[in-house]
Amino acid sequence: MAFRFALFDFDGVIADTETSNKEFLEKALAVFGVTLTDEERMSLVGTNDPHRIERFLSRANRTVTMEEYRAQRIVSGNTYENGDIAPMPGLISLLRDFRSKGIRTAVVSMTSLRLISIGLERMGMTDLFDTVIGGDMVTNHKPNPEPYQMAMERLGARPEECIIFEDSPVGISAGKAAGAFVVGYTGASIQQDTSEADCVLDCFPDFYSVISLDEPPVS
Repeated sequence: MAFRFALFDFDGVIADTETSNKEFLEKALAVFGVTLTDEERMSLVGTNDPHRIERFLSRANRTVTMEEYRAQRIVSGNTYENGDIAPMPGLISLLRDFRSKGIRTAVVSMTSLRLISIGLERMGMTDLFDTVIGGDMVTNHKPNPEPYQMAMERLGARPEECIIFEDSPVGISAGKAAGAFVVGYTGASIQQDTSEADCVLDCFPDFYSVISLDEPPVS
C-alpha cells in the first residue's frame, strides 16, 4: 500500500535542537548547583522524563521542587523561543513535494505543543503540517504508541498508510508499536541508535533514492 501520511518527530528530525536543548537544561540545573556527567547528558537526548530531572535535582545544594525547576527553565530560556533554530537541509522541499502529492503530514513530539508551535512559526513551517501533537497532549509518552496513534486518528490514517521519521530509539519503538513504517533519520548532530528502524536516511534530499512512496520497502 502506498504511503498517504508522513509523520515527523521534531527534535533531531525537523530541527537539530538536541544540543541546544541540553545546554538550556544544564543552564537551569546549574542555578541549583547541579552539573551533569557526559553519560547523564546523553541520557536526556530523545526523552522528556521528569523523573530523571528529579533525580538530578536530588543532588542540588538545597531542596528544589519541580515547580521551582520549571520556573527556572522559563527564566533560563529554551531553544524554541530563544535559541538558533532552522529546518534540516532539504526538509522543506520534501514536505512541499509530499503535499503536492496529496500526502498529509504531522508533527509528533514529546516537547510541549506551545514550544513546538513557536519553533515551527519561527522557521516558517506552520502551513506545512496538517496537525501537531505535543507531549502535553498525551497521557503516555514515547516509546508508548499513543502519540502516533493520536496523530493517525486526527489525520484519518491507517497505520499501514503512514511513514514515520524518527531519530531516537524511543521514537522508533513508538512508531513501530503504532504499526507504521519507520525511517531512522541520522542527519542530526547527535547520532542515536536507529538500528530498529525499517530503513535509515542520512539526509532528506536523498529520500527518493532510499524509499518509494508507492511500494514501501520490506523491513
